[in-house]
Amino acid sequence: MSKSIGLKNKLLPLFLLLFVVIGVISLFVFFALMFGKGPQLEQREETNKNNHIVILGTYENRLFLEKVYEGAKKNGDFYSAVVELYVPNSKAQDKTLAELLDYASFVNADGVLAYIDSVDTHISAFTKVSGEVIPLVTTGVYSSGVEQISFIGNNYWELGNKIGTEAVKLLNGQGMAFIISSEYSSSSTYSNMTNSIQSKLRGYEGISFTVVDQNDLRDDFESILTVMRDYVQRDENILFVCMNEEDTLETAHLFTENKIFSDKHVNMIGFGTNETCQSYLNKGTITELISLDPNSIGESAINQLFEYKEKGYANSYIAADVLIQKRGAK
Repeated sequence: MSKSIGLKNKLLPLFLLLFVVIGVISLFVFFALMFGKGPQLEQREETNKNNHIVILGTYENRLFLEKVYEGAKKNGDFYSAVVELYVPNSKAQDKTLAELLDYASFVNADGVLAYIDSVDTHISAFTKVSGEVIPLVTTGVYSSGVEQISFIGNNYWELGNKIGTEAVKLLNGQGMAFIISSEYSSSSTYSNMTNSIQSKLRGYEGISFTVVDQNDLRDDFESILTVMRDYVQRDENILFVCMNEEDTLETAHLFTENKIFSDKHVNMIGFGTNETCQSYLNKGTITELISLDPNSIGESAINQLFEYKEKGYANSYIAADVLIQKRGAK
């Protein structure tokens, strides 16, 4: 009997220790489960989002649209919407706008933001599988042939005024500006921008300017080179001003062909968002690259799509903020 009591006395501390260990482990598991519920709820909220917005465009505009996506996703979270970026990963995988829109229909998107890069683009209303029309917001270039609920773009007079202000700075109040025009930029909207730039430059006696057709620029570039050399020899400045992507790329290509790079006397203002424009800026061919602020476009697009969903209408035109990138800026 005494041996049994002695054994029990020896085992009692072990039972107490085991009880304490089990209690500690239970508390640990309890708190782990409690604090583990946060991510599970967030994930459930993500999968339960009941609106699907698709941002789409060609590969050439991918860099711009990735930044548009960032702004759209931020607002999409507020509206409990899943935002998807659907842009080809390479030139080889590029798709037509029609193919991109077919994808939006296939996934039953609740709204689409599309980048339009031509005034000649035509898009009729497109639908979900059920036949319900998918509302479309566009950015890039405005085209009257597109059935859109809203266009997020630029106020051309204000944009021209901003470009004119940058031109005055680069010319340092003295020199010659070549304002590049083309068939693409001859519409009334681009005429407003050209007039606005000229109006700004007229306020400076030391600045001369002329509007040059893009075709004439290429055909008569040797003569323009002579004019450039005359100004540089007099320690005066030359500036080329482009108002759309096509003219920007063409002029930058001419600069490259003739081994002209921006310096203190010869500079170029470009307009555009695509990867090639960005490359010319990084190489120093373009001095300043002006575009629309992609983040604000993404935010505005989500706002317009959900205003349309709630009220049945949206603002047909939204003026986007302007972004100015400068050569060598980080």
